[in-house]
Amino acid sequence: MHNDEIDHQFVERQRERLLGVRDELLRIREGVAEDERDLGEKEGDFTEHDSGDMSQNMFTREMDASIGEQAERRLGEVDRALRKIEEGTYGLSDDSGEPIPKGRLEAVPEAARTVEEQQRFEQERRPPV
Repeated sequence: MHNDEIDHQFVERQRERLLGVRDELLRIREGVAEDERDLGEKEGDFTEHDSGDMSQNMFTREMDASIGEQAERRLGEVDRALRKIEEGTYGLSDDSGEPIPKGRLEAVPEAARTVEEQQRFEQERRPPV
């Protein structure tokens, strides 16, 4: 199957965008790692900190962990999109093989599913309330 909405030039522009996003995500990952190292050094002996300092440090660690997890997840998606370009399957859904609309790829260059498939995927992953 082939996505008739996209051409070679579009795919090459997307490759450049994806490489830029990948570089930015790698910088974020490194920044989070540096923040963790800095926090570890600053914490040192817990007896020197009051509960407010400790709460702030815990909050900062949780935020860094969340940012790090999001960056890692998106990095995986970007790497998958770059592999799809190499395989010649960029612009086709991983789930159904159906074409992903060009507008979606412009908005989310690492998209691996159509909007409807992505919504179903996220609903299935979401734990029941």
